[in-house]
Amino acid sequence: MKFNFALHVPGILFLAIPALSFGQASTPPRLRAGAAKVDITPAPSQLPIPTDSIRDHLYVRAILIENGPACAVLVNVDSGGARDNVVDPAIVKSSTSTKCAPENYVISSTHSHSASTGGLGAGFPDGPTVTAAIVSAVDMAKAKLAPASIGFGRTTLDLNVNRDLFNSKLEWRQEPNPQGSSDKSLSVVELVGQDRVPIGVYINYAMHPINFYLSGVISADFPGEAARYVEELFDNRTVAVFSQGTSGDQNPRLAFIPQNMLRSRQYLTEGQHQAPQTVDPPAPPLVNSTAQGFNAAAAASTRQAIPAANLEAYKKSIARTGDYVTMLGQMVGSTAVRLMREEIQPVDTAAIWARQERFTCPGRERLDAANPARENVFPGYKEGADVNLKVGLLRIGDINFVTVNGEVYSQIGLKLKQAAPANKTMVVTLANGSANSGYIYSDDAYSHLSFQVIGSRLKPGCAEGKIISTALDLMHQSGE
Repeated sequence: MKFNFALHVPGILFLAIPALSFGQASTPPRLRAGAAKVDITPAPSQLPIPTDSIRDHLYVRAILIENGPACAVLVNVDSGGARDNVVDPAIVKSSTSTKCAPENYVISSTHSHSASTGGLGAGFPDGPTVTAAIVSAVDMAKAKLAPASIGFGRTTLDLNVNRDLFNSKLEWRQEPNPQGSSDKSLSVVELVGQDRVPIGVYINYAMHPINFYLSGVISADFPGEAARYVEELFDNRTVAVFSQGTSGDQNPRLAFIPQNMLRSRQYLTEGQHQAPQTVDPPAPPLVNSTAQGFNAAAAASTRQAIPAANLEAYKKSIARTGDYVTMLGQMVGSTAVRLMREEIQPVDTAAIWARQERFTCPGRERLDAANPARENVFPGYKEGADVNLKVGLLRIGDINFVTVNGEVYSQIGLKLKQAAPANKTMVVTLANGSANSGYIYSDDAYSHLSFQVIGSRLKPGCAEGKIISTALDLMHQSGE
């Protein structure tokens, strides 16, 4: 009866034809993805001290994702930070080339403290070199676009620990605090080709890469090891991008123990033997340390070559530290691969949406700026210029990349994820520029006399709430 009715009422068939065509036209095109990396390791001749060395290479890594009408770019740099003078010109140049909207870029730093032997913000590679490498890596990724599927996974990985401790001596020190807030979630986004080999892998975890800090060693630390593990496992047919979660108060659980690289170097520089290993807690560094804490700037400025008689002991300390770094990276990398093989269910279509918002919070200036204390001291403050913060959201399908241009405390990220309407949410910090804030501490940490809190230019009571509310508002705007 229905068949005959349709034959005798052709208007119904006529109306059905446009409906079918509309349904076909509204289906998003299949995703395509490409990935590439560019080496930015300094030449050995650029190292400032003869006994400085290069352990492993530094890279810019990029993944480009396209769905037909739009594209998105995920980049990381093996460096201490992704500063405005590097990121802004890179996005301007690259977006002109790729036709990807500027707000669809997420460029972040691995935050390796050994990307330069002279400490954070010092040395190489210079800004123009990194900018050019970002543009080149993204262009290369675009040239490799191929059909792809995208998927998201998350698991718990207990490698990090809160590093703000009010210790048994009633002092605020940078020491492991297992009772402190810590986001232990490892998030992974995979872009998989038709041959089931990953084109790109995006990894997000909250932990400071500080293992070779001021040791005279160039290294990408554990983020580089994690990337290398994934890339080599898939015969270098994939590119693995590592991004920092809310790691402002997070160290590797065994940072400085038992190798204590920084302490070993100071012993050896001063002509002594290898720092003795005992079952006692490690002593503070020999020099550049006072009741107000270790002075990183003084330590960087007074670095010297290792005496010839102690070179073997120095190399042994580097190797021991390297074993720990390799373990951290392999744990991150192998856990990411397990998620990809056992849990992630990728899809081959996804909409792309992005937006960024800027806002300010009240600023402050330290009264001891001429001779700043490291920690365990309240420096006193005066009114300062406002702090400029930037929060963004890149949404690819149902995956949400929240970006913040600073070092964010873990409690902020945990609260944001808990309040988010989307389960597939990660927070990418040190992204798309650098705020003039220093650390972005959580509201409940405002009274801590840790070096992150007392050095921050943020007055308490603003940043946490505005970061979370801005991110949630962007999610709602995206249709989440």
